[in-house]
Amino acid sequence: MGLEDVKNEIIEDAKQEKKQLLEEAQEEADEIISEGEEKADKIRNEAEEEIEEKKQALEQRTESNANMEAKKIKLEAKQNLIQNTFEEFRERLENLSEDEKRDFVNNAIENAGFEVGKVRGSESFSNIVNDYNFEEIDEEGIVLISEDGERRVNYKYDKILEDFKQDYRKKVAERLFG
Repeated sequence: MGLEDVKNEIIEDAKQEKKQLLEEAQEEADEIISEGEEKADKIRNEAEEEIEEKKQALEQRTESNANMEAKKIKLEAKQNLIQNTFEEFRERLENLSEDEKRDFVNNAIENAGFEVGKVRGSESFSNIVNDYNFEEIDEEGIVLISEDGERRVNYKYDKILEDFKQDYRKKVAERLFG
């Protein structure tokens, strides 16, 4: 075998080795690319899942907040309606006719549970209370005082309203929203 043949054989072997190395490099590059794509897909999927979870959590929070706000508004509206009802009651007290005030005083005296010696009341009651010592006060309504001054019954409008609220708040709410 001559030098030229040896040289050609070496060149041929080098070409074969080069081809094989290129094929192996291409396979390795393909494998790396495939692994990279899988990792990228996995990262993308995890990110999408995390975004979806955060989105759902935000939607739930937003819905919950909206529901709470709606309940708050509804409760405030109910409270306002109840308050308006009691304000109407107060206005009715303030707008009693002379006859209604007279009946109010007579019923209060009958139910006092003691002998009334003095009546304190607003100016609007001064003409109605004739049989008792009358003393004018700034607040609307009346206060009955026993003859010995030790017992009192408060029928001032503010007190009546507070007692009415305390005793009937639940019933008013049931009637309005029942």
